[in-house]
Amino acid sequence: MRNRKPLPPSMEDQEDWPIDQGRPVLLRLLALLGALGFVMLGVNSLLPAFEPPSPKPMPDQRNRSIT
Repeated sequence: MRNRKPLPPSMEDQEDWPIDQGRPVLLRLLALLGALGFVMLGVNSLLPAFEPPSPKPMPDQRNRSIT
């Protein structure tokens, strides 16, 4: 037989739920900073699509012949 891990105790045997300590505050702040950076990259890549097109340059008056 293979070595099997023992089964966790049944819920009836446990009086309290395990307490999740969560992530440390510094790690949460680092994740938030990364998420905000990712969002800013997306916003900055979309901004040129919303800018009005630049006006076409006027033809140079000196190149036209006077008739």
